[in-house]
Amino acid sequence: MDIGTLLPLAILLLLVSTWFVLYYAKRKTPIFIILLSIISFGLGSAAVALLPIDLSYAASLSDAADVDDNNDAQDGGDQNNNNNNLDNNPTYIPWKITYWTTFLLAWLILPITRETLLSGHFTLLQRIRNGFTKSIKAILLMSVCGFIAVIAMAIHLKSVHLVTIVLPVLMALGNTYGLVLVSLLLGNGLVNVPKRFWREACPANELRRIRMIACGVEEELFDSIMALEDVEDKIEEVCATAVNLRESGDENVTMMENEEGEVSLGTTTSRRRRGCWSLCWKADQVTQFHECLEELVRRKNEGRELCSERRTRRGGNSGTSPRNRRRASSDDDNDDAAETINTMDVKYLVTLNTQLKKAQERVISAELRWNELVDHNRIVSSLMNDDDAGSVASGQDGNDGAYNSSLLSSASSSSSGCHRVKYLLQRFWLRHLRYHTYRFIALTTAVLSVFVLLSEVTLASSLNLSPFSWTLAALDQWGGSSSQILFQLAALIPLLYMSICVYTCLFQMSLLGPYCLRGNRQSNGVALVRNAQYLVRLQFPLGYNYLLMLKYDMSNCAFSDIMSDMATIPFFGTSFSVYAPLLILLVCALSLFDCYPKMLHWLGIEHEDALLLGDQEDLECKVNEGIQLMTRDAERRGISGGQSATEKLSLKQSSNLIV
Repeated sequence: MDIGTLLPLAILLLLVSTWFVLYYAKRKTPIFIILLSIISFGLGSAAVALLPIDLSYAASLSDAADVDDNNDAQDGGDQNNNNNNLDNNPTYIPWKITYWTTFLLAWLILPITRETLLSGHFTLLQRIRNGFTKSIKAILLMSVCGFIAVIAMAIHLKSVHLVTIVLPVLMALGNTYGLVLVSLLLGNGLVNVPKRFWREACPANELRRIRMIACGVEEELFDSIMALEDVEDKIEEVCATAVNLRESGDENVTMMENEEGEVSLGTTTSRRRRGCWSLCWKADQVTQFHECLEELVRRKNEGRELCSERRTRRGGNSGTSPRNRRRASSDDDNDDAAETINTMDVKYLVTLNTQLKKAQERVISAELRWNELVDHNRIVSSLMNDDDAGSVASGQDGNDGAYNSSLLSSASSSSSGCHRVKYLLQRFWLRHLRYHTYRFIALTTAVLSVFVLLSEVTLASSLNLSPFSWTLAALDQWGGSSSQILFQLAALIPLLYMSICVYTCLFQMSLLGPYCLRGNRQSNGVALVRNAQYLVRLQFPLGYNYLLMLKYDMSNCAFSDIMSDMATIPFFGTSFSVYAPLLILLVCALSLFDCYPKMLHWLGIEHEDALLLGDQEDLECKVNEGIQLMTRDAERRGISGGQSATEKLSLKQSSNLIV
């Protein structure tokens, strides 16, 4: 095996990451963001692909070293053979490149890029400068921690060297951060993944779950719309003020200087009300202000159609709307703070632009999630209903049937025969195959979770109780080219499953918020960069934890040799990686008894499973309210003919359906 054998793997990872990014990225995403995301996702996935190959090669080198030791036992020969094996390891150089490239991406390039995209400044140079300024604060904090650690290690080892001190400290800090986060996410995923497959095996339970979380999803959409309207009202106030200043000649208009001493168009109000509006006498500043304001208004107008029907329905015509009541109370509480805000300054426009971008993305994400939930509800309801099977499949049940038919078929299929075939296949899967398939997957993942948990808990023990290690040892003893492929597959499956558990738990939380990935080219650049940042930060600590969990012979493993550089760091470079996974056991116990979502809710981090908690009466109310919300949404979409049979499914009817 040489370096040329890894070229097809690199091409495959490049193609897969390219397809992945293009599938999620919006059409107007800058090419730089797309290329950066492709590189990040490709290098982050390389850790999963390279590690099984590295282990396989390390096993073959160990066998060859054992044969050489029996034939030739010279002084110092073992160490020389080990160094030669690592130099000839085809994964050693790719590991070096991948690790340090992803390290720079995770802690420097991707954070600066993300903050640049989130910046509200109106020119590219200003956005880059602002992104660097915001990111440098976190970078300086990490640099201070790293500098203190380097000084401590220099005193401890009585030497300062780039290879023996600085790089190991950086590796230990990055591994510590990632390992703590991996332990929290993996502990929940090991329990939640099997539970979710077991729960969703029954379509009635799936339909019940959809309707229970519908209330929380709809409430998030409502709150996001109100937040967007608040920002839009502030922009309209600035526009009205600018128009009034241009048309009126107030004798109280004076010049005003901001905090940096620059003359700007603004207001100064105090409790003595000494002044009103002030006018900028510098033409370039006035021009800059109006250009920024025009850009801000243009962005606001682009989002005018976001949930326009919900704004009309929610606003109402009688009394004060909830949005206005909330804004009024907020303004009353912050009157003094509002008086000091310079609403006619370019900096204020930058703040509004930042708020507007975040509010629009929040509305888009909430609306997409709500639409996906509604469509999924209608699909499952239609497939579970026998009475309307023929009409839904043929699209002959008025507008409701046509709508269901469009959901159950692809947009390119125009023939009713194709609609019917696809519908029948979906119904056959739902009513006859889904239950047994999901239950089998649930049992399989539960066994894998038990094996992973056993391996993690006994990581600090001298005994090797990892079933994965036993499997790899048996395949290694088997020998042969076919066993090498089986060895790589056996090494890949646990690592892949652990990665799925980690990222499934991460996506169920609100950590990513409106910047979670949305398929079918609906994810913006911030979502791509932020998800890539989490991937490259977590994948290598997860791989190192998996390597320690196996307790396999790592003397010829290239990845183990690279990570062993941080062994010179006391505790965080050695013992912490062994004892930190014990946190997984605690998180598993909390997740098993549904305490984990509650704790996250107390910390302000929403988890999808938290919406499914409560007593029987509360859950019944959530289901009934979810049915009402779904029906109201169908009426809002203009589906005539009243409530269809699928929408009239009550909780009792759903629970009595037999799969």
